[in-house]
Amino acid sequence: MMFSAAGCDLLFEESDDKDADNKFESFVQCLDNNDYDGIKSLFSQNIVADTATFDNDLDELLNYYDGDYVSYFPQLHGSGRDKDSGIEKKWYTMSYDVTTSEDIYRMAFIWYAKDTGDSGNVGIHSFYIIKAEDDPNYPQYSYGGDGLWTNGINIGLSWEILD
Repeated sequence: MMFSAAGCDLLFEESDDKDADNKFESFVQCLDNNDYDGIKSLFSQNIVADTATFDNDLDELLNYYDGDYVSYFPQLHGSGRDKDSGIEKKWYTMSYDVTTSEDIYRMAFIWYAKDTGDSGNVGIHSFYIIKAEDDPNYPQYSYGGDGLWTNGINIGLSWEILD
């Protein structure tokens, strides 16, 4: 399935799903191991440099996430591509429910897999996490944070879906 608008293609392919899951698994492994440097390295260098509170936010994330990883369930995968003026970008929009020995967490990402114009953009741009019990949309809807996709690490934010 492919959608196109103004030079931006949204493609949903099995290989993108696998790549997204692999990236996600790397993130969860670092999170489960309290690997501060490993998590930081998965974020876009530009996002880390441009987010004044990044290190504090990462400390808060490591304190927020509790328990040992048990399993995950993918809620949403999407990929986008943009080819403009010889620059190629590719990103994933991902949402997962993660079960640990202590809790269920909902996680959402915008993760740039490619940017031929600026390699500093490659990596996680936006990350959201919330405990399932604190998300008013659980389990009916996939998690997308507060819908703003703010760069960096965002903890405990959700938006209410009005029926």
